[in-house]
Amino acid sequence: MGLKENKESKIKQVPLSNKEANSQNLWPDLPQQLLHLIARESTSFRNICYKGVTKSWRAESYRCSSRNPTPPWLQVFFHDNKGADKQPHIFNIAFKQLGFWYRKRCWDFDRYPKLHFLGSSHGILVAKGHDVWDPVGGSRWRLPPWDSRDPFICAFLSASPWQYTLKMECFVLVLTGISHPAFVFYQICGGWKKHAWIKADCTIVDPNCSNPSERRHFMRFTNAIGFKGKFYALSLQGTLAVIENIDSHLRITALGKKRAIPSDSSLHFRELMVESGEEVLLVFLISKASSNIVDSVEVYQLDVDDLTWIKMESLGDRTLFLGSNCCMSVSASKVGCKRDCVYYTHRSGDYGWWVYDLDKATISPAS
Repeated sequence: MGLKENKESKIKQVPLSNKEANSQNLWPDLPQQLLHLIARESTSFRNICYKGVTKSWRAESYRCSSRNPTPPWLQVFFHDNKGADKQPHIFNIAFKQLGFWYRKRCWDFDRYPKLHFLGSSHGILVAKGHDVWDPVGGSRWRLPPWDSRDPFICAFLSASPWQYTLKMECFVLVLTGISHPAFVFYQICGGWKKHAWIKADCTIVDPNCSNPSERRHFMRFTNAIGFKGKFYALSLQGTLAVIENIDSHLRITALGKKRAIPSDSSLHFRELMVESGEEVLLVFLISKASSNIVDSVEVYQLDVDDLTWIKMESLGDRTLFLGSNCCMSVSASKVGCKRDCVYYTHRSGDYGWWVYDLDKATISPAS
């Protein structure tokens, strides 16, 4: 789906004031009207997913003697956002419907006014400091101490602890971005387990890796989502892997058939995985020239049976909101926003909200 430019898409993007720029440290980074709705209906909070990852293309340097040049490969793109990712965020929702009971629980909010969030799924936040926090119910789980030798990219939950039963198992998965260990996990629900992280190496060769500097090309995971008790993880090179519980141990059980990359050529793209109803969506915010400008948007739906990505021409009544530190799918008719659209902000948060209309394939400033 090519992007059709209109006059609105060429409007000069003016940076926000200093006061507005500081608001990028608020979590979740969503429009205020949507935050008011979540505050009134706390069940909507469970639909907020964590931020995505930005990738850039890199090609092997030109060699005159190279008869068989290797194709370009992907690497993580670290955007200069003035250290925003390393700073704590201020939790930005006060759940109004809890009334008196919220006032009794507000010590949690006051005691931890700022947290360094490392993940969000199923209405649960994972924060730096070994905490899993339920901001609606006020519950906390203490995670095992982290091995500082292992990198920590982001964390996800396999299911919702809200639906906890003795037979249900809920895991916290942490992606490292390396292959040894490829991921680390801990079981927080489903029986008494040892209070320790379990590390899992990956010895599966990534079928889409062409980086000549990586001799074995083992898979390295940079993005994931927990869906119906399983994890669907994307490698740095766009290979889909299913990670599920086998005898209280998370293992890779299947690989996708097609690489998850935009169909439109680009230098950089931001990759986000969103749970929308009973579906897993993959969204690409594509930057063809400058990392500060999104030129096109593509949305794909995961076929969980065939493990393939199907490009979507319409979202129907749904609308996606992609902030700088989170993303969310909503019912447009319920929220009162424009349907079949993707609202997004740039990673730096300096250019406000923009909207991509799937039907018209146009980008314009969001009112």
